Amino acid sequence: MKEETAIESAREVWPEAEGFGRAADGWTFRCGGGYAWITDTGRVATDPEGLRSHARQRITA
Repeated sequence: MKEETAIESAREVWPEAEGFGRAADGWTFRCGGGYAWITDTGRVATDPEGLRSHARQRITA
């Protein structure tokens, strides 16, 4: 998924999403009280993680 598409899709769930970083199977980003993720297939996390590394791990979980 391209970064622009990831940003648009993530902001539908997390309007404040920023600081996107590429991960193995998607993207991680800052939101609310931590970090969340979006997969390359478009699935967006609904609960933030405390650290970006935790969000990366959750993409494939």
